[in-house]
Amino acid sequence: MKYPDNKNFIFTIFDDTDVATVGNISPVYDFLHEIGMLTTKSVWPLHCSQNDSDFAGSQTLEDPSYADYIKKLSVKGFEIAFHGASMETSSRGITLKALKKFNKIMGFSPKSYACHAGNKENLYWGEDRFSFLIFKKLYKLLNNKKNETYYGNNKKSKYFWGDICYDHFDYVRTFTYNNINLKKVSKNILYSSLQQPYIKSCFITSDADNVEEFNRLICTENQQRLETQRGICILSTHFGKGFVKNNVLHSQTRQLLEQLSKRNGWFVPVSNVLDFLKDQNKREPINQRNLFALELKWFLHSVQRKFTKKKYEKTELEYLSEK
Repeated sequence: MKYPDNKNFIFTIFDDTDVATVGNISPVYDFLHEIGMLTTKSVWPLHCSQNDSDFAGSQTLEDPSYADYIKKLSVKGFEIAFHGASMETSSRGITLKALKKFNKIMGFSPKSYACHAGNKENLYWGEDRFSFLIFKKLYKLLNNKKNETYYGNNKKSKYFWGDICYDHFDYVRTFTYNNINLKKVSKNILYSSLQQPYIKSCFITSDADNVEEFNRLICTENQQRLETQRGICILSTHFGKGFVKNNVLHSQTRQLLEQLSKRNGWFVPVSNVLDFLKDQNKREPINQRNLFALELKWFLHSVQRKFTKKKYEKTELEYLSEK
């Protein structure tokens, strides 16, 4: 595959908005802009009414200072994406309200969306993420969580919004993996599935939950591998999780990102990458063999992640406590 501008590889980031505030993300985005890396920042348009939420203190588009900052990021060329209506479960009506809020503040609608892990309105989530019965049963067996049911694609539920998702979003994130080069995971980085009719196009990503996992994934050796293999990396992470302390970006993260930026990569937001991939490929639904491989590899990677999780210093607490 020939990349734009004769680049050797593609690298971008999808930043889930969990525990994000202006204070604990702005040094990250300032530096990304400085080195010419344009990425994707997701947002929650609405607050939630639960004071005991695990994500209490996170800012949303209802915070004027945060909304102003997000608009400035957009003007600079960063993509602003959707991470659900709020940090907690939202009904269909609340989701509609959130999308209208997003459009009113930003002046456009988001192109890409990623589910926020525990929200009941998530589409094709839990065991419904899988198309094959063996994986549905395996997921249920391994997770064994009570009341872990998701309703975004259930027409009978008050949380149903599948038709809204199809109308609003070009791209929805599905599976995540440990490999920095997604081409080594599957040729179907972007795909559609007949089993998920409410999603126009699904995309997979690499995964790094926090700053320590992020630094491990983009280490010098992996950077070299990505470039040598002419690979593609769409990296899902949380810039709110330990990347900034006392308003300063983590020194190792800074060093690794600067090093990566000097390589001959195409550094554009996620939807730009997916637009490019869509133009390169036939728009046919993924075949069952490749879909089976995607789901199987997700299980293998998820088991591996349980043993390779990295702890990090929760520097975000100093910012959340100010809210």
